[in-house]
Amino acid sequence: MQIFQKCARISGNLIVCTLLGMASVLPVHAAETPASPALKEARTALAALTEKHRTAAAVSLSFESRAEGADGNPMPPVKGNLVTADSGRFRLQHAQGLVVCDGETVWQYFPSTKQVVIRSASESNANGSGGAGGILLRFLQARATSAGKSGKDGTLRVVLDPGSVGESLDSLILTLSADGRTVRQVETQDPAGNRVSYALKSLRYDARPGRAAFTFKVPSGVETVDMR
Repeated sequence: MQIFQKCARISGNLIVCTLLGMASVLPVHAAETPASPALKEARTALAALTEKHRTAAAVSLSFESRAEGADGNPMPPVKGNLVTADSGRFRLQHAQGLVVCDGETVWQYFPSTKQVVIRSASESNANGSGGAGGILLRFLQARATSAGKSGKDGTLRVVLDPGSVGESLDSLILTLSADGRTVRQVETQDPAGNRVSYALKSLRYDARPGRAAFTFKVPSGVETVDMR
């Protein structure tokens, strides 16, 4: 699963980056084809977005995801909102419930089952639960391999190499606004053939969430599962 779907299914594991060992012989490098104007534009835009994302004190976004299984059957769209800040803090609201992290503790609230699962943030970060804000940044840092303008509005469709940032996906594509200043859509396909697209309805780097955004009070009458 990928960027925001991983957030929505916060208990799932993120794909762990793998360090490749040094080869015993020197590799032979083929001459690289000169980058097209669109690819140069895409790489410049991604570098600027990466820096903006990295230096922002807080980031907020709203999204809608649409998934399709390997059998081609579509799943219902999922909408969500995410706010992230420094020190690993985040708040994710999605169709299945709410996930909040104050940098030390992660609370997962599932209204349908009236259950709250509590984990330590360090443990959640290890399996990906706390990486909500970092996933988009990692995608922005992936190496762009090709790009082209599409649609009447001139959006920039960028094909990325997921392996360059340790993601074992078969495909990773970002669609940027015509001026390259905003991410419009993320499309992924995993090795099993599952495809997911995430339309970003809004993406702000000037968010000012209050401290209450990263606190959670367990509702009365729910079951609490403390896994710390």
